[in-house]
Amino acid sequence: MSRASIFTMSSAGYLPGTLALIASLRTTGFEGEVTVLDTGLTDYERSILERRATVRPLPGDASVHPVLRKPRLRELGPSGVVVVIDSDMIVTRSLDHVVAQAAGGKICLFPDHPSTGDRSFPVWETAFELGAPLRRRRHLNTGFVAFSVEHWPDLLRRWDEACRKIPPEEVFVPVMHEPPATRFASRPFWGGDQDALNALLMSEIPEEAIAEQPEDEEIFPARMAEVEVVDEATLECRFRGGSPVLLHYVLSPKPWQPSSWRRVRADAYVRLLRRLLRDDPDAPADLPRWLQPGAGGRAALRALDTLNGGKVAAEKAARAGAQSLPGPARAALLALRDQILSLR
Repeated sequence: MSRASIFTMSSAGYLPGTLALIASLRTTGFEGEVTVLDTGLTDYERSILERRATVRPLPGDASVHPVLRKPRLRELGPSGVVVVIDSDMIVTRSLDHVVAQAAGGKICLFPDHPSTGDRSFPVWETAFELGAPLRRRRHLNTGFVAFSVEHWPDLLRRWDEACRKIPPEEVFVPVMHEPPATRFASRPFWGGDQDALNALLMSEIPEEAIAEQPEDEEIFPARMAEVEVVDEATLECRFRGGSPVLLHYVLSPKPWQPSSWRRVRADAYVRLLRRLLRDDPDAPADLPRWLQPGAGGRAALRALDTLNGGKVAAEKAARAGAQSLPGPARAALLALRDQILSLR
């Protein structure tokens, strides 16, 4: 493998996910340096992570949302192939093929959730002071970005400049019961660093330089239940006949947070998270019941899978059925859907 360095951000309460990410990297054969960018770790969490990675503060004003400071890792002087990866991911097979593409000069990302489509806004051209007009292309997810500093020495600088132009108060604004599609369609800076980098990819970065990875190789929660765990020891998974590379547990709460009981399923991410934390002597002792080892933990996860699977099925049925109903009946059914959503 060409020389590569991995950077991930972590803050207080994200130790379980960060431990699982690092363990998955080592399990799938990554032997390079892993740097954890500290965005608010406790002293205890930092000491645990320092046993298996380099831990450095993420540069910038701590009052600014960490995602807007992500490209400031450039101030740490990275070289070679840089892989930026979110700490709510589990890597399920080798990254060698992606690193090789990046070493050859490509900028590698995976498509974002289909709900974002080809998200872009005319305001990006002026807000980000782009050096070229926007062109239409698929919106990509910045939870994973791989590129060569030697081929793209200004990428982190331009990404950082764009992030600094985003009003911090417009990033990840929570809106009750608002579908993601509406959120993405009406708020040009909601995605923070992701909007900033996509604006550059749609304008200043030549199309031929972008290596868009296969959509079915990064799995989001909406499709996670379809993923088959083939081998927990090696983390091998299958999805629709292929082998995913990343399991990405986007949005909140995360499955290691107690409030996630409304969301947790016995899906591939949670199963592998349990396995990776079970085998880690530094895993927190106060993990939620469904992540704890043994029969009790497995039973708790099964119970939540049944509960939350029923909610998902009811929500889908309400959404599908509402389309063919008269106005008053449709309003009643959608109100029921909102009640279900409020329990998640």
